[in-house]
Amino acid sequence: MDPITHMLAGAAVAQLGFRQRIGRQATWAAVAATVTLDFDVFLGPLATRFAAAGNNHFTEHRGLSHSLLAVPVLAAVIGGAWWLIRRRILRRRAGGLGQAAPVPFWLMYACVFLALLVHPLLDGCTSYGTQLLAPLTDTRYAFDLVPILDLFFTGILAATVLACFATRRLAARMEPQGSLMLGRAGFLLALAYLAGGLALHDEAITQGRALTGEANIVRADAYPALGSILTWRVVVETDKEWLALRIRPLSEAPNPAPAQESAEKDWSPWIVRARTLPQAREYEWFAMGRVRTSYRREGGLHVVDFHDLRYGASLSSVDSLWPLRVTFDGAGEVLRVERLSAFRGRGWLAILRDAWDNLRG
Repeated sequence: MDPITHMLAGAAVAQLGFRQRIGRQATWAAVAATVTLDFDVFLGPLATRFAAAGNNHFTEHRGLSHSLLAVPVLAAVIGGAWWLIRRRILRRRAGGLGQAAPVPFWLMYACVFLALLVHPLLDGCTSYGTQLLAPLTDTRYAFDLVPILDLFFTGILAATVLACFATRRLAARMEPQGSLMLGRAGFLLALAYLAGGLALHDEAITQGRALTGEANIVRADAYPALGSILTWRVVVETDKEWLALRIRPLSEAPNPAPAQESAEKDWSPWIVRARTLPQAREYEWFAMGRVRTSYRREGGLHVVDFHDLRYGASLSSVDSLWPLRVTFDGAGEVLRVERLSAFRGRGWLAILRDAWDNLRG
């Protein structure tokens, strides 16, 4: 998810009893821990620069740093560093007299541990994919429950943190019990929203399969639209074609003909050859196999496009937001392998306008 949501999630975790016992440093430690995990995004450009494949930034973000197996180690490092620094500051303020120890280490460790644990789990709830069990496996896990940017989910976390802050400021008699109750209530509400995402995900798939008619369905997936879980992109693979549909599961009005596109499957030998390239293999790994391929002849060149169907140029498009293109010359040699972007043709304003239309609808 986006950095702001992760920061708010860390701050919300601190309200589950840690802020009340440790103090404001619990909130800062939890927020710092959640932000630290996303520093791996800076490793991508370095990996791409020095690697031959050219797509290695895919493997860096949400990799080892987002593994559930790394959480206990990172919690010990971050929580331990924070605890030691805090102890030194307290001793210095005490003039070197007495122990002046901060809160117990285990309490700070538990706060940081839970904040770190929430980060990869939230990322796993999106469609982007997270290597939750690295380095044991590089499998990417994605539960497709919420979009990377969800205004309602972020709003729940923000309201929780603000309510706890207001309670401490305005209702001193209720503190810490009041902020603890609000923190728990907000956290449970956030979990309920994720559960709602699961229910709407399944309903969107059910409606999408029903709208494809009597086709032999191989696979059907649903991905929440940018902004909220109220509108979904449903991708259906049949034995002959791919279909992409925009579906609003909670819409009361019948919608027998939703916005949709389709594309026939292509079994060209050029596609088989393109798939052997390391860039193509990595692209399909990144997309977790949810890839549509197409072939066409342009003059004397052979062009193969790979489309990551999780993110379409629009919700009902069978073209990817960031396709991979492999171009062969007439002799069959690879001329170039390049990443394209639908942003170049549409621009950010058009993408944001579509997101707003989906929210309003």
